Amino acid sequence: MGKERVRAEDLHRVLDADVGKLKSGSDWARWLDAAALFPTYGFGNVVLINLQMPQASWVAGAQVWEKLGRRVNAGQAIRILAPLRSWTAVAAGSDAAGRTQGVEGRVIGFRVNAVYDVTATVGPPIYLPRPPVDQDRTTAGVLWEALVREAAAGGFAVDVRATGDASEGFTDYEARRIVVADHLDDFRAAARLAHEVGHARMHSPAGTEEAGRLMCRGLRGIEAASAAYVVLAHHGLGVDTDSFDHITGWAKLVNPNDPAAVLKATGARVVNTARQLIAATDKHVDAQRTPLGPVPARPLDSAFLAPDLDGPAL
Repeated sequence: MGKERVRAEDLHRVLDADVGKLKSGSDWARWLDAAALFPTYGFGNVVLINLQMPQASWVAGAQVWEKLGRRVNAGQAIRILAPLRSWTAVAAGSDAAGRTQGVEGRVIGFRVNAVYDVTATVGPPIYLPRPPVDQDRTTAGVLWEALVREAAAGGFAVDVRATGDASEGFTDYEARRIVVADHLDDFRAAARLAHEVGHARMHSPAGTEEAGRLMCRGLRGIEAASAAYVVLAHHGLGVDTDSFDHITGWAKLVNPNDPAAVLKATGARVVNTARQLIAATDKHVDAQRTPLGPVPARPLDSAFLAPDLDGPAL
């Protein structure tokens, strides 16, 4: 894809073509890995960033890099899509003083934005603090606590007990309970809880415990597994990708004429849900860090690479 005079229509066409080429679960996992690195970007832009620079690790706009004291190489821009919105005044409520007004926006199109990986910038090193490590509390254990809080925020209690079959867990929508098998270690338990919280956020069938078990089938099961994968990857925990192997087959079953549209919609649901869970779990994980004395700084180029918090979502 050429870098000059790129139009939004060109990026949409390239995006559709790349999604349409998806063949394997490992390809899907590659996009999920990028989503874990760039949680403030939507699925479409994650795909575009990964397509243009698979090795990208920290992406931001020129103004963000300028604030950090670094200058971008304009010839190494990564093109993404930014929404154009139309804003309308709407009634937001009333009080003794009368009606108050708010604004409501709707997307009316897209424009091309340029962002840059850290490797496309030059300038003085940026030093970030090295986060202290609590030797008595594993990342999986703290992440479990954060996910229990998120389940509770959505109205679901979490039970750790025998599931009654070979499953590692399920969501009972009628009883508003998430069950995680009691034989799992800390890592597997956190991974399963992330999976079930993903179900609770994305899928809401009416019915019994059995309905909750049946939810973890087909494309919905892949959506929950994908959201969990992104959240765990963001926190440095890796899980296998076997559950993604049949994603293209399920997409074709849902829409034989346009499976790529199904994949894009699935990716959007996954990334939007993972973004919310990452924002919430980050707060809890950061709050649980135990200070262990002075923390040495490290330069940006070898530091944990945070995403661009001002990045647009697509």
